[in-house]
Amino acid sequence: MSQSSSEVQTSAEERRILDSLISKGVLELKPTIDKEGIRYTSVEKYIKDAQPTHVATLLQDLEKQGLIEPKIVDRAITCPDCNSPQIYSKYACPKCDSYNVEHTELIEHIQCGYIGSKDKFVGDSTLICPRCQNRIEENQKTLSYREIGSCYQCEKCGYRFDEPKTLHLCQKCGRTFTYENARYVKIFSFTITEKAISDSRRDTPIMENISKILTDKGFRVHRHPVVTGASGVQHKFDILAERNETRLVIDISLTGSKNDMISLLGKKVDVNPTKALIVDLSNLDELSPLGRIYDITVLKAGSIHNLMRQLEKLLSAMEEKPGKSRRDVRENYAEKARKFLEKD
Repeated sequence: MSQSSSEVQTSAEERRILDSLISKGVLELKPTIDKEGIRYTSVEKYIKDAQPTHVATLLQDLEKQGLIEPKIVDRAITCPDCNSPQIYSKYACPKCDSYNVEHTELIEHIQCGYIGSKDKFVGDSTLICPRCQNRIEENQKTLSYREIGSCYQCEKCGYRFDEPKTLHLCQKCGRTFTYENARYVKIFSFTITEKAISDSRRDTPIMENISKILTDKGFRVHRHPVVTGASGVQHKFDILAERNETRLVIDISLTGSKNDMISLLGKKVDVNPTKALIVDLSNLDELSPLGRIYDITVLKAGSIHNLMRQLEKLLSAMEEKPGKSRRDVRENYAEKARKFLEKD
């Protein structure tokens, strides 16, 4: 199976925004709502002329990469035409569609049997039946009338009904619509993941210096690339540097844990680079002996100057005595297999 660098990797803009948020301690991206849409102002401040659609696409990309984790915090009705969530609702008469509807209590005058809305009974200071014009005294009301329920009444056509027709009006474009064609969308907050925080810590001046040295040596440098191995499994490295047939993969170990070495070893076996390196930012000595066993070069950070000197020395040695290309390695394996079969 062929080996290739995946196009799914963190862009420079995404990396810059994440680094800025993490450095300021902003680990949760909370939504706000206005007529333009569902917005994330903590992200927008790092984007010139930010539009909600651009921010939404950026957040989707970060979620796919496992750098932010979504959580549903609300839902909103949005316009089917312009997607604005700035919607207000009105009640309308189901018969004539007039907005002029009133919720009222229904009263029955027991003496004459008249039933009507309570506002029809209101006089100057007491209730008066609109049919028989008898005054309903305060101390007689329990005997003179009774409340039999409530309803809506259209002030335009007089139609009474229990449930009004609900209409939504978009304040941005003016579209009027019902629940049948409304968009009812999820609203998310996002939490920056430990993976993103770990990646951010790796993007130190050390990363900048390593990238610069490799670029000066003619390598094409990718940060946090995803590389597909011979098995078909995708592996993520901190740096991938390519020049002609030479491919270097580099991981950075924050803690100097042997698990970082084992992880790189597994990826190395599947990806088969020209050279695998691990930059040890810890003060421990666990990785160097393992590196000699697994043929993985360990660069001890110490100071940035010392680390850069180690890397330049390694690259110079590779140029003086170039290692076998990946093609050479494959051909060597094929030749050994052929000789083995010939012996049989």
